[in-house]
Parts: sequence; structure tokens; C-alpha cells
Amino acid sequence: MKRGLTTALAAVAITAGAAGCTSGGSDGSDGAARSGAQNIAAQKACADGTYTWLNVSRRSAVTDMAVATKVKKGSKVSTDGVETVARYTVSVRTQGATLPEKQPIRSLAQQAKPVVPLADRIGQTTAYDKDKDSSYGEAGVPGRYVMARAYDLVEADFRYACGDETVSFGHVVTWDDAGIEIILACGEKLDKEASGGAREAARLGCREGDRARA
Repeated sequence: MKRGLTTALAAVAITAGAAGCTSGGSDGSDGAARSGAQNIAAQKACADGTYTWLNVSRRSAVTDMAVATKVKKGSKVSTDGVETVARYTVSVRTQGATLPEKQPIRSLAQQAKPVVPLADRIGQTTAYDKDKDSSYGEAGVPGRYVMARAYDLVEADFRYACGDETVSFGHVVTWDDAGIEIILACGEKLDKEASGGAREAARLGCREGDRARA
């Protein structure tokens, strides 16, 4: 499921846009050891630092799929029978000073427009909900059909700097909008406007030589 067009963008620095840095100095007057609360605060990144985004990539990834089924013209087809083949989670992995959990995703959304910022959905997965997400259609031609679901994934690495010092780095995974429901006939050539997810589903589910894979 990892195949797909990946476009690396030049590193771009983005200011986080919040106010004030957390002090990382000693507690001052007598050189005494800092309290536990002060030590925790010192581990947090400043709030007005700068993100630098690296290796920003977009790709369409099939997450759910059904074995290609042979049907007659006019038969009903649906995505009811799809099963998970890959799963992704809205997530932020960070090493170094602590950052607000949602902040990196919001910063990435500014850098990689038109990404929909899913900062409020950290932990949400691409798990398929048959009761809500099933799509239905009618076979326009007889033959083998592939049913699938795909997401336009966006991934990127980042560095976060307070002044001239990089204090955190990490990786973000998110996606644009909701999943794309796919129903396609292997015997029919895909439109030029077909999504990357549809082309990936055709490559995975149809046979070599089928028109959908041309």
C-alpha cells in the first residue's frame, strides 16, 4: 500500500504564531535546584518558535478492498464487502522538547495546502464503518468489479526551533477530507480524471491486461 506519487517539497520555515517562550534558565536567586514543576516547564518548547517542514509528501493509499467480483450488467454493486488492507492514524510523533499535541498538524496544514487540518482528530484511524460509509451502484457493463476505499495521505517530517536552537523534531501523518469510495469495472478504462485511489485499486485488484490498469 505504500506505492504512490511522493513529491518532496523544499524545506519551509513557518512561525508557530503563539506568544512567549517558557524559560529554561535557573531559578535565579540562590542557585538552588529547580522544583519538579520548574523542571517540567523547562522541558517544554517555547511557544513562539519556528517549524521547518521536510519531506512533505502526498499519496493516495488504498485502505480497504474487496476481492474482484464478476457480476452481470445491471447487478447491484457496493463497498459493503471491503476489508482492511492497511490502516493509518492521524498522529504526531515528537522527540525533544514537548510541543502542544495539535500544533504541528495545524502548522503542516498551512504549509501543505489544501490539507484539511485534522488536529482535533488525533488518534482517528481509517477504520471502515460499513454502516456509515458504504456506497452502492449498478453495474453498467458485465465483468469483474473492484470495490475499495482510499485516502489522500499527507506525511511530513519537521524540526522546531526556539531562536537558533532546534529543540524538537518529529513526524506527522494526516489526510485530506474523508475516505474516497471506489467501485470500478476492470474491463473499462478509467477516466483521465480518475483519482489516484481508483488507479491504485485497479492496479491491486484487476488483472494484468485489464483495461482499468492501462
